[in-house]
Amino acid sequence: MGSVLRNARATLATAPPPLILAALYAVLIVMGAAVLMLPVSHTVAITWSDALFTSTSAVTVTGLVVLDTGADLTLFGQMTVAFLIQMGGLGLMTFAALILGALGLPVGITGRIYLRDDLNQSSVNQLSRLVVTILKAVAFCEIVGALLLALTFVPQYGFARGMWEAVFHSISAFNNAGFSTFADGLAGYATDPVVNSVIPALFIVGGIGYVVLHDIFSRKNWRAWSLHTKIMLLGTAILIPWSVGMFAFLEWDNPGTLGQFDSIWARLTVSWFQGVTTRTAGFNTTDIGAMHDSTSMMFISLMLIGGGPTSTAGGIKVTTFVVMIIAT
Repeated sequence: MGSVLRNARATLATAPPPLILAALYAVLIVMGAAVLMLPVSHTVAITWSDALFTSTSAVTVTGLVVLDTGADLTLFGQMTVAFLIQMGGLGLMTFAALILGALGLPVGITGRIYLRDDLNQSSVNQLSRLVVTILKAVAFCEIVGALLLALTFVPQYGFARGMWEAVFHSISAFNNAGFSTFADGLAGYATDPVVNSVIPALFIVGGIGYVVLHDIFSRKNWRAWSLHTKIMLLGTAILIPWSVGMFAFLEWDNPGTLGQFDSIWARLTVSWFQGVTTRTAGFNTTDIGAMHDSTSMMFISLMLIGGGPTSTAGGIKVTTFVVMIIAT
């Protein structure tokens, strides 16, 4: 037994950090699926593949579902999904650094290397400051987001459930996960001013990247911002109005999407939400299946671009897209 443990330690010591991180995320996914399989986690019978798919989607903040999160999962199951989303969006090593810091323990050089790779950084320098920025941004945005969303959900569902809906959707939005406890997503709040302002604000901030947030808050003068930050903000400033305008243009008279709303303001509100959510978050306030093919192709291109490096979003990244355009 001792030799097996020594061999295992030797293997871990020589394994590249990206491989170790991949293994840790795989373990988290399997453990999450195991918890979702517990009777306390679901209201209907679910299979192992359902649990594994849901856990994988949550950890990778993908947002694809094979279960009705609000109906098929209990409160405990929904809390498990929210925890997995947070772990995936925050990063395992960032969470580990938080725990070690709370216990007064040093991270160590090996932990810093893993943390560097988990955050997609090229150096271990300034990692401590970046982690602090990440934790502050996550805590502030998700708490404020939940409190604001409660203004809509608490009057509708009561205090206990309303607060939980607010917390769940705040976590899901900031981490660009796209999970919702409502069967039709956020379609029931297509024109709600709170939902249509808070949810997009959360996933836009979460999607621009922690490095950008750290740069903005640590350097007050925009001239001192890094080239990465400037490119990221420029690309975001261009993509948001373009995607919103294109969605409105393509879907304005479609009776399955914008055409079902009588007022211009309602159509513009839905256009705003759908235009900004597609690139990173995956929420919906209208029937995606009813869109024109041209709109679907536009959405595919936006999903390909995604968000920013070291963010909770996916895609090839806005910075890559901007550089490709400049180089063309």
